[in-house]
Amino acid sequence: MTAYRQHCPVATAAEVLGQSWTLLIVRELLHGSSRTGELAEGVPGMSTALLARRLKQLADAGVVTRLPSTGEVRYALTPAGRDLAPVVEHLGYWGRRWLPPPRSGDLKPRLLLLDICRGIDPARLPRERVALHLRFSEVPPPRWWWLVLSPEGASSTESDPRLPTAARIDCTVSALAGVWLGHRMWREALAERAIRFDGTREAVRNTIGWLGRNRFADQPNSFLDELNDEATV
Repeated sequence: MTAYRQHCPVATAAEVLGQSWTLLIVRELLHGSSRTGELAEGVPGMSTALLARRLKQLADAGVVTRLPSTGEVRYALTPAGRDLAPVVEHLGYWGRRWLPPPRSGDLKPRLLLLDICRGIDPARLPRERVALHLRFSEVPPPRWWWLVLSPEGASSTESDPRLPTAARIDCTVSALAGVWLGHRMWREALAERAIRFDGTREAVRNTIGWLGRNRFADQPNSFLDELNDEATV
């Protein structure tokens, strides 16, 4: 852990939180992940050894605590850790406002769909369980994914859930990430055929309404304007 040896609270906080991956682990814990496997899913590319080391450092700093468990090791944020929620939120808003869109090489379908599922407002979802069938055109297998939507929330899977399919979507990962993060409008992606729907006009409108937009987007409600624009569909 870097020691700045300064009295400034920013410096002492950076000693705890400035290590690589640390804030992403806090982000995952804030999303409700607790088991090491769940945490690893949200930080692909991080080795299990480094994850264990960062968790120990956070525990030593009083940010997380290890929970009693007879199976897989589980962690939870302490009051000090939960107090980081607005810090993580502000970093997200700052990054969305001032940094460029993600590079195509940094986009991963599994992680993007995990983020979308976390961000979907369950109040907008249909009363009956349905699936959205997605095909990503420019990535290595698996290219087929399903989003399962229900009043309880959303989840993603590589296996056919054998549910009624509300719509089929062919897209690039960058196009879906662009509309989700608010870097481009749905109507633009559809006009450019970067996103293509196989479904009725109502299904397209429903899908856009169900997915919504990432909470860090500059105009989080602008997708609602698109729903009222006939050019969208």
